Amino acid sequence: MASLINPFFFESPAGAREFTDRESLLAELQKFMTARGRRLLVFGRRRMGKTSLIVQAGAGKGRRFLLCDISTAASLNELARKLLEAAPEQKAGKLVKLAALAGKYLKSVAISAGKIAISGELRAAEGGQTLEQVLNYLNESALSLDEVWTICLDEFQEIRRLGGEKVDWRLRGIIQGHKNLNYIFTGSDHRLIGWMTDPTAPFFKQLAQMEVGPIDPAHMARWIKARAKIGGIPDFPHGEQIVAVAGPCTGDIVRLAKAVFDMALRAVPGAVVTAALDSLALVELHQEFLNQWRPLGVNERAVLRAISAGKPPTAADTLRAYGINAASSAAHAIENLVNLQFLTRTSAKVIFDNPFFRRWVDFNGV
Repeated sequence: MASLINPFFFESPAGAREFTDRESLLAELQKFMTARGRRLLVFGRRRMGKTSLIVQAGAGKGRRFLLCDISTAASLNELARKLLEAAPEQKAGKLVKLAALAGKYLKSVAISAGKIAISGELRAAEGGQTLEQVLNYLNESALSLDEVWTICLDEFQEIRRLGGEKVDWRLRGIIQGHKNLNYIFTGSDHRLIGWMTDPTAPFFKQLAQMEVGPIDPAHMARWIKARAKIGGIPDFPHGEQIVAVAGPCTGDIVRLAKAVFDMALRAVPGAVVTAALDSLALVELHQEFLNQWRPLGVNERAVLRAISAGKPPTAADTLRAYGINAASSAAHAIENLVNLQFLTRTSAKVIFDNPFFRRWVDFNGV
């Protein structure tokens, strides 16, 4: 009998075979990438599938797509380097042309693996200038090749960590004249929309917006069953329960499905979805969650305990039971936890952002 292979992957953006649903958003993004000089803000909760969606949109033939995760850069200089690394590879003739063009914008130019690169060290204080030079070079490159390139700056809220609170204003000034570059800004921080689109924000009335929300639960349950069949388990009745336990975020659903599939292969007795949830929350992710828990204040921990137990965190009975001295203290703790993305707000209440962390708090946060 051939060995069975787990068909669920959460560690990286979904490939074409794993990608599901999102047809309308995908078509909208692909249309966006064929335009010129467009600006788009893509937002939604973490692990909802934003990056997978954008990568699929940019993978089509004839589209020039540069993806750069700002959260992985330590400085604006490194961000500039990453943007050059993400640029499309070129054949020898075009590369010579681009090298000459790069000499107009970049101080030290090298050619590596069919791409233009910056050689030598860069001064930290010149990071903003280097980023400007690289973006201007990319715009001129696309123009010289009579192409339109789309740059996606993923986890865009992190740019303030690199360049300070006014860096987005500087970026606006850089890109407003770029007609051969489309820009997609993505992020999961709930404050990002305000930072970019409020009347006093740098991109006020200059951004189209796209929200990436949950996939229909019934669709995800059917998809899980179909993927499990591909992996070699034709009878896999756990899809609906996986979706119900994991919540709305696609990444959480896929991660739990992966764990359930492994346990189904081993014929683990009992409630396999519950066992998989505990294996993830209480064993695999224990140290990660413990490290996140330790810096939290007393009130923040108490609020998390209360919410994990299903208690309204600012109710008088909850305050007494969990040792919180006032409703205002609980409200302040909630605000901090939302900003730290431990909690997220829905139309009705605040909930845990991560279902595995909620289970960990429920078990350990006593």
